[in-house]
Amino acid sequence: MTVSPASTDIPAPFTLLEPYGPFHELVGPLYETRRNGRIVIGMRVATKHRNKGPGMHGGMYFMLFDTAMTHASAQVRPENAIAVTSSFSSELIGAAASGDWIEAEVEVLRTGKRVVFLNTVIRRDGPDGPALARGSATFQIVERRAA
Repeated sequence: MTVSPASTDIPAPFTLLEPYGPFHELVGPLYETRRNGRIVIGMRVATKHRNKGPGMHGGMYFMLFDTAMTHASAQVRPENAIAVTSSFSSELIGAAASGDWIEAEVEVLRTGKRVVFLNTVIRRDGPDGPALARGSATFQIVERRAA
């Protein structure tokens, strides 16, 4: 994967997150770390992420939410299962612009045999930066089908 110039200034200890497929190759690169036992997915906002104005497109917030919560769900699901988004809600609170570092920190609230409940906050400039969006989701744990 080619790393765009906008993504060269990545805070430690984030490392490159392998894309989940062609969509993530298009919108990425994305980066991951753990903070206080929680999954954190970060990205440098690039021009390609903007809407017509200077701010990041709302769909990019939702992509970051879904990717971060999917990644966190994958850490707590059984090995022979997959986690599938079943419900999702969010609020956009602030705006990110090209060049901003933003990150989604996921809190796994509860993990059951068939469901995972999660909350996530997207912030600019690290864990103490301003909140830009918050979201919650429920993921269903589904047995992986044989290929």
